[in-house]
Amino acid sequence: MNNTIRTYGIIINMDYFHQSENKCREIWNDIIRSMRIAGFHFDKRMFLMTTQLDKQSVCKKARTALNNIDEETELYNKNTLDYITDFIAIDMSEYDDLRLPPLDLGIIINEKNRVSQTYSFN
Repeated sequence: MNNTIRTYGIIINMDYFHQSENKCREIWNDIIRSMRIAGFHFDKRMFLMTTQLDKQSVCKKARTALNNIDEETELYNKNTLDYITDFIAIDMSEYDDLRLPPLDLGIIINEKNRVSQTYSFN
């Protein structure tokens, strides 16, 4: 463990294309419950954890949370990962929200009764 506090995101997408929609929804609810018990909170389709743990430790917590589902429920001879297409961990400090303009374009601020100004971060 280090002294740096970081936020990590876990993205999980269900395999609705190959699996039953009802079963995917059931497992998704189990995933939400298990990830919350593991210390993650759910926000914007991502499970987030702000912690001093390193990324490897956070990934281990996420894997354990999903493995716990398999131990608690019967999944018709399948494990939770069989219902998932993506199980991705990201460091949120390296996360780019593509809905926002690139930083090199700056931010345009429109204020009432003022001319627009562009502030660049370069």
